[in-house]
Amino acid sequence: MRFSLPIAIYFDLENIDKNFNLSKLMESVVLEANSDGNRDENAISPLIAIKLACGETNSIAKFRSQLTDMNFEIREVPHVVQKKNRSDLVLSLEAFESLYQKQPNIDLYVFITSDTDFTIIMDKLRKYGKNVWLVTRNEDTEKPVFTSCSDKIFAIENYFEENSQKDNKALLDLVSGNGFKKNESQKIADVLESFDKDVWVLSSGFGTKLHSIAKDFSYKGKKINSQGKLFELLKEHKYIETKKTANQDYFKVIK
Repeated sequence: MRFSLPIAIYFDLENIDKNFNLSKLMESVVLEANSDGNRDENAISPLIAIKLACGETNSIAKFRSQLTDMNFEIREVPHVVQKKNRSDLVLSLEAFESLYQKQPNIDLYVFITSDTDFTIIMDKLRKYGKNVWLVTRNEDTEKPVFTSCSDKIFAIENYFEENSQKDNKALLDLVSGNGFKKNESQKIADVLESFDKDVWVLSSGFGTKLHSIAKDFSYKGKKINSQGKLFELLKEHKYIETKKTANQDYFKVIK
């Protein structure tokens, strides 16, 4: 059985570097949200139900193309005092309203911001049993004001354009050299890297994660024409180990 996991993403556009890769971050959120369901048969199906970005005109301009591509609702919030606007207030109220209305009933709230004003709504959401994730500057990830009200914290610098390609050239070359397109190889690498090393998980979890970020992915017509053959390739090159227990197939990442 698959369980839907409704997600809300609130993006405070102020003070965010223009090199931020929103698509990469959303992919990571989906993969991470899938993690709880890859050890048993109750797979989780993440659904990003709310996508809202707020900022003043110049901030919106930096990200308009990405926001449009990702189907975000964009709301302009002009500055009211010097460089201060009310994005934090607008996004916080929207999040709290979603908690009250429950249409949809959001399970996971993700805030992209470096503003400590958001900790008030984040703490309140956790009080009502919601999961809260934060995407903020690396220098702020260990601050108690954020760690005390977040279930997970991501460093935004990991999603800058220059850092989005991880050091996985050997893996990408291996996969693309066996008939996969560049973007398909990158998705496979991203999924593999989303699993904790040396932890056995159901092999079906790999396919679940892969299709959650590449819905049109198919092995059809390829040299490696099944997940089983892909795992054989990865096992041969010591990226994973596999085993069968009680008629269930498992794998773990070792490299």
